[in-house]
Amino acid sequence: MSDTKQKILTKSLELFNSKGIYKTSLRAIANEVGISVGNLQYHFKKREDIIESLYFHLVKKMDAIFLISGDDLLKSFLNISKEIITILYEYNFFLLDFVAITRKNRKIKIHYSELSKQREIETLKMVVILIDNNLFRQELLKNEYQNLFKRIEIISNFWFSTVLIQANHLSTDSIQEYTLLINQSIYPYLTDKAKNQYANLFSLELI
Repeated sequence: MSDTKQKILTKSLELFNSKGIYKTSLRAIANEVGISVGNLQYHFKKREDIIESLYFHLVKKMDAIFLISGDDLLKSFLNISKEIITILYEYNFFLLDFVAITRKNRKIKIHYSELSKQREIETLKMVVILIDNNLFRQELLKNEYQNLFKRIEIISNFWFSTVLIQANHLSTDSIQEYTLLINQSIYPYLTDKAKNQYANLFSLELI
């Protein structure tokens, strides 16, 4: 990727996060990069092309964290939640305009639908490993872990919107807040062995 193209993506991400996609024009992006609109359009013809490129950059970052280490399975699994929230904070405009983006960009919508199915498969494979290592309990309800994945996905996709309903701006404090929310959603599924490990990892959370 050329330096100019990378600068366009970097400045676009900053502007989309701070002002939103619909208040950020190609001219505004070009001015931030220090190039003409024509030069910008040599790399990206439309604003939607920039959004699409940033989406696939986001997906690539997510791909790199969806695995657990054999050295400390529980810590590794729980850390995925924090890494997800941290990456989504970096690309927070997606969450704030997620529905509008997927309605307008069919490529992103189709890709995300397939990606969600793949993430579910990956997560359930990790759950099996955790069950086999006596860290997660067996299911007590039908599709219990599948529905846990869906709840975490909903939290991850819409937590920024929830924050801004009650506040005027986003803060990095929200990363810790929503990581805790996800971890506590997982806690009831832990075995006694895993709960002891959790207590060592997050002693300040305990009553």
